[in-house]
Amino acid sequence: MSYSKILIYSDDIAQANRLGLLLSRYGHEPYLVRQIDPMHPPGDIHGVMIDCRRLPAEWRLVASAMASQGLPVVVFMENLPESQQQVLLEAGVTLVPHRVEEKEPVESWLKQARLQQEVMRKQQLAVDDLSKRLEENKLVQQAKARLMKVQGLDEETAYKVMRSTAMKNHQTMGDLARKILATLVD
Repeated sequence: MSYSKILIYSDDIAQANRLGLLLSRYGHEPYLVRQIDPMHPPGDIHGVMIDCRRLPAEWRLVASAMASQGLPVVVFMENLPESQQQVLLEAGVTLVPHRVEEKEPVESWLKQARLQQEVMRKQQLAVDDLSKRLEENKLVQQAKARLMKVQGLDEETAYKVMRSTAMKNHQTMGDLARKILATLVD
């Protein structure tokens, strides 16, 4: 049984075969393709490795899309324009600044790509958490302002009332703020 099924593309069949052989030595199942529909890439793969002299637009799209889905994608490329490098890197593609060589450490590149995907996933979770917390803080501030206006409370008292109510009802401040905003009318 193979470790994982890796999609391989190269504009040189000898390079594609070399990459496939290197991957199979590590127990992977190489899946060589010559063409691909960027809108319908294969769904049962565990990673992508590309080796090209020039990276066609459809393969840039495939590499970006698959990396964005969390798959490890490694592109071996000598002369990739900086603008294309940036797009691929932002999508989570691991770029190797040379073509595949005879004793290329492909397993190391796959591990690096997987680590990069994990770092990006954690960063996205942190961004999502911060966005949620900022939104909840905004709602708390709005609810506090509404309480101050409707109930005639000062800022500190309004906050204390919200905090004690939330704790007593086992709610988050954000949930309480939503209820206050939905209930109290200016």
